[in-house]
Amino acid sequence: MNHTALRYFVEVADCRSIRQAANRLHVAASAISRQIANLEHELGAELIERGPSGIRLTAAGEVVAQHCRSTFREFQRIRSLVDDLKGLRRGQIDIFCVEGLVVEFLPRVLGAFHGENPGIDYRVVTAPTDRIVEAIVKDECDFGITINAIARPDIKTVASRIDTLEVVIAPGHPLAERASITVEEAAAYPMALLQPSFGARQFMDAQFARRGLAPRELMTSNSVVALKAMVQHGGALTFMSPMFIGDELSRGVLCARPVTPEPLGPYRLEVQAHRDRRLPFAAHALLSHLERALN
Repeated sequence: MNHTALRYFVEVADCRSIRQAANRLHVAASAISRQIANLEHELGAELIERGPSGIRLTAAGEVVAQHCRSTFREFQRIRSLVDDLKGLRRGQIDIFCVEGLVVEFLPRVLGAFHGENPGIDYRVVTAPTDRIVEAIVKDECDFGITINAIARPDIKTVASRIDTLEVVIAPGHPLAERASITVEEAAAYPMALLQPSFGARQFMDAQFARRGLAPRELMTSNSVVALKAMVQHGGALTFMSPMFIGDELSRGVLCARPVTPEPLGPYRLEVQAHRDRRLPFAAHALLSHLERALN
């Protein structure tokens, strides 16, 4: 089976667009269409359907895309293992991570790791916890960094940190003079919250429900950066780990206040990987750096 055709097809499956895939691969869209047509002919099944809203994978296309991704990643692992035997340190590490950690924490860890391993490249994808778990199960990444993920028998936690959430506000907010804030007091003000698919939002929804509260949602977003901006400039408050706002705290543009009468937790940051897959040397070494950084 033609490796080029499979690679082109997976790119189209990821982009859901032949034109975008062509731009990424730096080839003509007609060449991609021709390769996919040849692949469909060889398999005897349609893999994609073209519609006004773009490309949609058929049931056969979904199966082929999933297995191709797994095959390509397995080839990367084989190459990495061979490089390890030859004393080389190169390759790519694929990471899915909650957005709050990609602004400061993860780049700081990758920067330090890169100083010791200059031949390693990184692909970092931000996603909610549910999507990260899916990526681990489907072998789309070497490992993922999640928040309050539900335990699964096929996923292992290789590093973790127990944290608490605090009320994050701007210095001029009416609650800024308080040393600590109750959830009930915070609920009286407009909030900027993550969308329900995020582990942190699910955690907060459980806290609101337990107290019989209905939060005043000024804004919901899938972006931690957007939430921080809304708190800083829009008068909202949010609940977030101080670990996510280290730069803003140091610059004095945001404040974090602990929740009283008891801390708002536990809030689990976990580095997770598939239980049955062997990680390449580089990914395994990076996990050691992440564990030290989390602790």
